Amino acid sequence: MKNRFSPVVISIACLVLGSSGCSTASWYEGMKRSAENECEKQAPGAREDCLSRLNKKTYDSYEKERAARP
Repeated sequence: MKNRFSPVVISIACLVLGSSGCSTASWYEGMKRSAENECEKQAPGAREDCLSRLNKKTYDSYEKERAARP
């Protein structure tokens, strides 16, 4: 099954959550948990495949990597 989270949906979620006063780190962790919850709803074979595609980075790792980009 194709991943339901498109870049457009994630971008919109970023804007909504960012404007609601949540910290960026809280938002980041919340989105990771939301994606994990969506994977848990999949059939057993698809569940493992879905979980293997998820971002596993901590917010700090993500932020360091993002800051290092030109």
